[in-house]
Amino acid sequence: MRAFLLALTLLLVPMALAQGEVVAQVGPEAITREAFELRYGLFVRSALAQLGLPDTEEARALLAAYRPAFLEALAQEKALLQRARKEGLYPDPAAVEARVQALKEAFPEEGALEEALRQAGVPGLETYRRLVAEAMALEALEARYRSRLAVSQAALKALWFLSPEYRHPTLYCARHLLVPTREEAEEARLRLSRGEAFAEVARAVSQDPGSKEEGGDLGCAPEGTYVPAFEEALVRLRSGEVSGPVRTEFGYHLILLERVIPPGRYPLEEVAPLLEKEVADRAWERLKEALVRAVPVRLYPERLEAEE
Repeated sequence: MRAFLLALTLLLVPMALAQGEVVAQVGPEAITREAFELRYGLFVRSALAQLGLPDTEEARALLAAYRPAFLEALAQEKALLQRARKEGLYPDPAAVEARVQALKEAFPEEGALEEALRQAGVPGLETYRRLVAEAMALEALEARYRSRLAVSQAALKALWFLSPEYRHPTLYCARHLLVPTREEAEEARLRLSRGEAFAEVARAVSQDPGSKEEGGDLGCAPEGTYVPAFEEALVRLRSGEVSGPVRTEFGYHLILLERVIPPGRYPLEEVAPLLEKEVADRAWERLKEALVRAVPVRLYPERLEAEE
């Protein structure tokens, strides 16, 4: 009997060690294999859902190459959490509980909630509370440092000038109206010839729900935006000219070309909000890297090779 118990003990010890095996050391804190597998499992479920793939062993194998990279990201997150705790940014337990309570209210009973969490890869409410607290701490840390960032006009202009995504090809600014038959298109054209404004006629007769209330306004767009028949008619027009009836699979169109914008850059004032966000995002990424570098990190990706 003693021999059996000894053999059983020797069998269980490696299993316990594997479960608590350290796969990363982040400052004074360790990330265990168990903690890694929990978070990696959540990542895999989310990634497969976004890719529209079933959660099968074959599908999971496609993501196995990302395990070391995910470990590095998890260690960086741990370093940021340590910074958040140091700065007193961990949420109050009551704030965490409020989010947990909001989730509870979506389920008729706690048993159903526990089952939903398990199906999502979260062992239970306590783990969910911890994950919520960590997410809130990271949000608070990012918000604090972003609030200290000042975006200069010089940085905005430099990004605007150097980034190709803020350049555009020739843009065609147009309006249109859409009706089911050629006869209705000719009637609308007659109203235009009598001096009615294109926008008013479009509001009255167009059956395009996306532009009707805007007087048929399509904005300014490059070639390649519209179906071929529509676009061929559009690019042949002169500014201020209205086409004859143009047939597409949607019906019959009248098209007004309001103006043509030659290739160039989008106006700085028009794209300034996008530029400000991009500059702030880049600055936050650099700052985040600096915060992580301040914490000693050791990774042991070789210990992930035998997946549980």
